[in-house]
Amino acid sequence: MARAEREARAMNVHLTTGVADMRTLDAQVEGTFPVVLALDNAVTHLLTDEDLDAAARAMASKLAPGGLVVLSVRDADALVQSQPRFTSERLLDAPEGRRILFQIWDWAADGRTYTVHQFILRPEGKGWHTTEHTGVYRALHRVDLERALTRAGLMDTRWHTPEETGFHQPILTARRA
Repeated sequence: MARAEREARAMNVHLTTGVADMRTLDAQVEGTFPVVLALDNAVTHLLTDEDLDAAARAMASKLAPGGLVVLSVRDADALVQSQPRFTSERLLDAPEGRRILFQIWDWAADGRTYTVHQFILRPEGKGWHTTEHTGVYRALHRVDLERALTRAGLMDTRWHTPEETGFHQPILTARRA
């Protein structure tokens, strides 16, 4: 959120930001907006259809007429087929220091969810300090996400590819009538 606010200021754009539980957005946030965003795989933390539907309804309720929901997710349609177990490392040199990141993915036997173990290595003294964060994700198929938005009363669902947008994940948009 801080980065979005910083970049908006740099571009002289007014931007309202906030953090809320997607499932109860309608009760936590006042007003309506031209756009509701849930990017970088956020909706795949919703492990049940009930939670996904609640989030879709809550997002739709926060849209002004003609407003747009914008979601990005990993391409689960492809992931379920290959069930990757490891993401290659990334080396980040940033103002806060050097970091090496990688992930190990443990898939559920039914392929519907996977647990991600995110490892972060930072130089410390003469060695490295390692931290690990764990999260469970739903392998959310495109059709299931489209259906949830449609059940919430949104229309004109459209997928946008990374090649088309320059963003690293597929993006789904849907519009309020």
